[in-house]
Amino acid sequence: MTHKTEMELWDVYTKDREKTGRLHSRGEKMKDGEYHMVVHVCIFNSKNQLLIQRRQPFKKGWSNMWDITVGGSALQGESSCQAAEREVFEEIGLKIDLSDARPDFTINFEDGFDDYYLLEREVDLDKLHLQEEEVQDVRWADKEEVLQMQEQGIMIPYWFLDRLFEVRGYDAHGNQKRDIRIEFATMHNLASWMSLVEIVRANFPGLETQELIEGYRDTVIKNIERRSAICALHGNIVVGILLFSEKHNMLSCMAVHPEYRRNGIAGSMIGLMLTKLDQTKDITVTTFREDDPKGTAPRALYKSLGFVPSELCIEQGYPSQVFVLKGKMH
Repeated sequence: MTHKTEMELWDVYTKDREKTGRLHSRGEKMKDGEYHMVVHVCIFNSKNQLLIQRRQPFKKGWSNMWDITVGGSALQGESSCQAAEREVFEEIGLKIDLSDARPDFTINFEDGFDDYYLLEREVDLDKLHLQEEEVQDVRWADKEEVLQMQEQGIMIPYWFLDRLFEVRGYDAHGNQKRDIRIEFATMHNLASWMSLVEIVRANFPGLETQELIEGYRDTVIKNIERRSAICALHGNIVVGILLFSEKHNMLSCMAVHPEYRRNGIAGSMIGLMLTKLDQTKDITVTTFREDDPKGTAPRALYKSLGFVPSELCIEQGYPSQVFVLKGKMH
């Protein structure tokens, strides 16, 4: 295992993060306009606990203090992810693969760029091999413990420490990088719901005027109140909508954001709807006719879910067709 020394060499970068071709010896003062790369890795478990380490009392800089999982400077020739992999292995003896990863965020400091990787791993602490020169102990700690340790003056005072537990799994806009959630809509979702309606309204009869949009909004509110409105959420953004009627045992309307189609969202929303309808009876939905270009995708979806074409009709003054999911006999 490699041991860090004061003679290690760093690549020198410009403020635009371009290599200059020059090298810098650790321990020497950097010149104006010269920068180097630092990396930090924060490992969380499924309980949202952070793996923290305690620095050795003889380690220069924040001696004997608790720290986030690992951190250090990139060495000559290393990329950010290579440096992060090395630091994790050197300090706690854990091998990780970050070849396809990018930093979750970067913080600029006076002499360089600090890349942060936020990972989720179930790590057996008893199997770790701590680097004696730097690390004296490791443990899991939740947000409250970490903030209490910081308040007590035994944790390095990162100004963003509390946010680490909240930002994990989100992109720059606060959207979750993980699974899209399918839920019954609440009034909290109404504004985003109507924003999606504005995007897709050209494909749906009955939404041509602002007056009709307002009427539809009132209908959505009534459905939210009786829990017959379902939405797909990416973070707080509504990317799929579905209204249904328990009284008529029918799917009333459904739409998915154009940028989120082909991800199974429509099928997942229908799956939740079916838990609320009487599946021993026929369930209906009205959609576009076969010769309508707008009908290609929705008709294929309904057929894949077991719906079969039924009678032709006119809905909202538009030529349509009813599809039926036959009731299951007990």
